[in-house]
Amino acid sequence: MIVIAALFVGSVQDPDFWWHIRIGQWMVENGRLPSTDIFTYTAQTHVWTDHEYLTEALMWLIYSKVGAIGISIFFGLITYAGFYLMYRQVRRQPFVIVALGLALGAVAGAPIWGPRAQMITFALTCLELYWLQGYLSGRSRSLQFFPLVMVLWANLHGGWVIGFVWLGVSLAAELIGWVWEPSNPAHRAHVRFLAIITAASAVAVLATPHGFSLILYPFQTVASDAQQRLIVEWFSPDFHQFYLRPFELMVLLLVAGFALRRPSLYEVLLSLAGLALALQSVRNLALFVAAATPVLVNSYSEYWNEVSKARGWKLTLPSQPIFAVVTAVVLLAIVLTTLVHIAGETSPSHQQTLTATTYPVGAADWLAAHPDVGTRMYNQYGWGGYLAYRFYPQPNRRVFIFGEAALMGDDLLNRYEDVQTLRPDWKQILDQCQVDYIVYNRGEALANVLAGDPAWRLVYSDSVAVIYVRGPINWLLAPKCQ
Repeated sequence: MIVIAALFVGSVQDPDFWWHIRIGQWMVENGRLPSTDIFTYTAQTHVWTDHEYLTEALMWLIYSKVGAIGISIFFGLITYAGFYLMYRQVRRQPFVIVALGLALGAVAGAPIWGPRAQMITFALTCLELYWLQGYLSGRSRSLQFFPLVMVLWANLHGGWVIGFVWLGVSLAAELIGWVWEPSNPAHRAHVRFLAIITAASAVAVLATPHGFSLILYPFQTVASDAQQRLIVEWFSPDFHQFYLRPFELMVLLLVAGFALRRPSLYEVLLSLAGLALALQSVRNLALFVAAATPVLVNSYSEYWNEVSKARGWKLTLPSQPIFAVVTAVVLLAIVLTTLVHIAGETSPSHQQTLTATTYPVGAADWLAAHPDVGTRMYNQYGWGGYLAYRFYPQPNRRVFIFGEAALMGDDLLNRYEDVQTLRPDWKQILDQCQVDYIVYNRGEALANVLAGDPAWRLVYSDSVAVIYVRGPINWLLAPKCQ
């Protein structure tokens, strides 16, 4: 539990971070939510259902006081809270198996952990699953408070819809159990209680400034072909990537554990739901970890208990004083090493270096020093949030696109892709949108083509970004962008 904290508290790398804190600042200063897009010139009329407005306002308040390090620690603690709730589910199991299971879950989800709003959905998923386990095992009725949690969840992050997935899994398991064993009154009581909680939670979701429009938001995102096709974190896992090996191992061990110990129907359905989400999108690895880790620990713990009881094995700690001394020294070393690692990852110098090598910091500095250059920008998608953070509300520095994909809409995402991939209409799109300067990755296809186009002139270049500006053109003859 000490060591895995080093995986949760890291430097800010999420490209959406920049526009999150910028819109958070805007909301705090204006005392209201944005109704339409404010950062682009291409989507100004698009209605903005800001599903994570509360998180963004909180992020800005933290960032304005303590900077990026405060954001890193805040989200690290939220992720750690999720793992503590997983530990609470399996705390009665043999400590060695609990430790190995939690460590594997932490490593399997490593590509996802970080200072990002999604960690709120992960932690609240862990809380919901903890309460569901407690209720189904007859140890707790804390699940009755879940509709109140859903009120908070719906105002913090659009992942609230996942809460209904886990409720649906438990309802399905109990309904099947009721049909299979109608003489058992527990199943009927569970179905009734879970149905009431689900209905109350559905009403609770409406307790947001967005009302019914919030309900449509998650489904619009999942149904968006452009988002699923263009945004990397919505891709299904690429099992050729080395970082997915722990996830593969976790799936393998989960299946093997079911062969060693017969799981409950709820555990099977929960694992399948988590696996389906993870296979649908790599960003859902965190949800698979939340659902599968306790199941994995329980499977191997019960198998160990059966084998150890039959063979007389015991997991016991030595009682000699020297063992206590050695343990104290080792724990101190672990704590210090973890703190040193976290301090290095969150240090301002490291964050500054990482930002400078990931985002167009130098290009933005050049644009700031030349405020009269350009009127309409075409920018790389992942840089839109950073450029909006740097330049809003300057009218000639509004971005073409940024990371709120649902707000951008499929049409704009497709037009962005046409330019990015140099499809036949790429020049026509730039003309339609009256783009006269481009901020893009150095060495990418678009930048290379612009280098050989006499209509465009390179005015800035560094190891990260290039800026191309084109000469005067009669925009009155060009069609409209929207």
